[in-house]
Amino acid sequence: MSTWRRKAIEAVPELRDRIEQSWSPMAAWIELRSLFEQAMKNGDIQRARRIMDYARYCLAAPNADVNTAVAVGFIEHLADDEATRARLPELISVRELNDWREIMSYHADDQVLESLNTAFRSKTARPRKSS
Repeated sequence: MSTWRRKAIEAVPELRDRIEQSWSPMAAWIELRSLFEQAMKNGDIQRARRIMDYARYCLAAPNADVNTAVAVGFIEHLADDEATRARLPELISVRELNDWREIMSYHADDQVLESLNTAFRSKTARPRKSS
């Protein structure tokens, strides 16, 4: 079993069947993005956090296909949904927001990204929870 697939199953074991059937990292990220959006809308921050942690792993993985899949299939879409944007400060750091800004700009305009920046600046002094 490929490393990306094994790590995805570890991150979201409830999607094991779908991940095992995914023919590529991109196909897996399409499934994971959908699950992430559902988790955010349902307030399941722990599941969303596990998916985000797996996204970080994929961004750092020594495989260009895995890097591209997470960037295009997931990070690019983080600012698409208003409800998700509102909770992003609970899941990512300001540094990640800045590092991912160019990727996110493929789907989000400057106004949306600036509103995200404002949300990070105005968030309370709570530390970002780790998994």
